[in-house]
Amino acid sequence: MKHFAIHPRRPSRHRYRLSAIASLGLCAAGPLAPSILHAAPAPAACARIAHSDQSSAQGQTVLEHITVTAGSGGGVLKATRQTFAGAAPDASLDLADAASVLLLAAFTGYHNAACSAWLETEGKAAQAALASGHSLDMSWSGASIQHKSLHIGIDTAHLALKNGSPDANATLSFSGVTVSGVTAPTLMPSSANASFTLPQSELASLMAATAGKATSLPAVHVTIHSLTARRDTIELSGNGHATLTGETGSTSAGGHLEIHDISALIDHARQENQMKVAAALIIARMVSHSTSDGNAWDTTWAGGVLTVNGVPLPLK
Repeated sequence: MKHFAIHPRRPSRHRYRLSAIASLGLCAAGPLAPSILHAAPAPAACARIAHSDQSSAQGQTVLEHITVTAGSGGGVLKATRQTFAGAAPDASLDLADAASVLLLAAFTGYHNAACSAWLETEGKAAQAALASGHSLDMSWSGASIQHKSLHIGIDTAHLALKNGSPDANATLSFSGVTVSGVTAPTLMPSSANASFTLPQSELASLMAATAGKATSLPAVHVTIHSLTARRDTIELSGNGHATLTGETGSTSAGGHLEIHDISALIDHARQENQMKVAAALIIARMVSHSTSDGNAWDTTWAGGVLTVNGVPLPLK
């Protein structure tokens, strides 16, 4: 999710975006079996990537002190350690680098045409690897992302994809998330977990759209089995479906959402002087269904409009 609260305006490149975060879950997996396709380094115009050490053990590649500098001022990702499994050692390095470029792009909204063809190639390889029975697994620890005034810290991030032909079964988690340099940082979640499926055949186009500049937006169809985001006593959970494109304005979604301790969330919005957000949350609470643990809604997001239990909310 973007974060617990509802944005009063269209999200900027400095904020969590539904499509970007979900896109990471769908396409940070650039791994492939080298017998299917051969990995290639990132084009220099797309990103410059460095790490201090590389080792392999029991099918896992471990990278130390990773730095990814996106081209055209797209920001910097740093991580103390990255692990990658699901490809042979001679292919793992380039594929791990592709995953890091996508992690950076997912949080900053980075798009560069120099990344498009490379990521599409990696995406097709990932599709083939999953179809052949490979499980793809990657994690980052001690990560930080910086883009102009935006700074995001992540203690751990983990993504796993398994073959569920014709779909890919995915789990995604973030913990220890801190954010500064944005409006209303206390509305951001500190941890998030998701379980979802998507057609394996749609990975490549979404990967290219996430950090590249696609000539036409893809349509990736996702079934969200569970989604949970937390901060302090506030917890958002839900399930549903989404059609992702790599851009928030053209993404659509629908499903069931629940919030525990919405009063605390409204107080956070008021303290951050986000009065339109607070007003939208108050309206949402009024039209919610009460549960034993909080408030629940059936929601849709389409064309930049959020509808909650049949009531459009004022996002502008």
